[in-house]
Amino acid sequence: MSARLILFAFLFASAANAADSPIDRWATAVGGREKVAAVKAVYREATIDVAGYQGSIKAWHTPEGKYRKEEQIGIFSTIETFDGTNGSLQRASAPPQKMSAARATPFANWNSVFFAFFPERRHGSLVIEDDGTIVLEPEGGIHWRITLDPETSLPKMMIHKEGDHTITVTYVSYETIEGLKFEKEIHRSTGDPRYDSVIRFTKTVINPSLDASLFSIEQKVTSPPSVP
Repeated sequence: MSARLILFAFLFASAANAADSPIDRWATAVGGREKVAAVKAVYREATIDVAGYQGSIKAWHTPEGKYRKEEQIGIFSTIETFDGTNGSLQRASAPPQKMSAARATPFANWNSVFFAFFPERRHGSLVIEDDGTIVLEPEGGIHWRITLDPETSLPKMMIHKEGDHTITVTYVSYETIEGLKFEKEIHRSTGDPRYDSVIRFTKTVINPSLDASLFSIEQKVTSPPSVP
């Protein structure tokens, strides 16, 4: 074989391997980049079981990372928001607090497709390790480590650190909504079995109408007592 043919074969093999990267296989398995690119917003509802309690989750997400999550478990409730610049966390009726990891949090679970599939939009880095693990690092300081299922090419596991704890999310099942694969059930482990949780999604709406005010928490103003 001539040197020219060897070079051509090498370049062809390199291009074929690049076109068959884990990201490409993942994008195809989800439903294709074109379908994902048409998603302007997602609204999801889920049930959550943790520590013997049952609760509910409502979440709104946009591709650029704006989001709102409302979670209610027993008597405990939280609201998280990120408007593209500022993130807030509110527990019950307490005043909202600044949330430092807000820029990375929006790309957890299914929403990681918005970060992984479109490098031209990405603010942060993506690395594929030798074993195929996909490491996402959006601005905000959280490293998401994603393992794809070798049979389906859909995420099988997503891991990140929260302080001293390793959080492992296992994708148990998927469902198809308007031609896109979404996780149907996930299990979340904190390393302490007492706080492991099971999340089951019950409703998914693609491209709902959203108001910008949804992505911030309005500070409640208490009126001063009247002076007699």
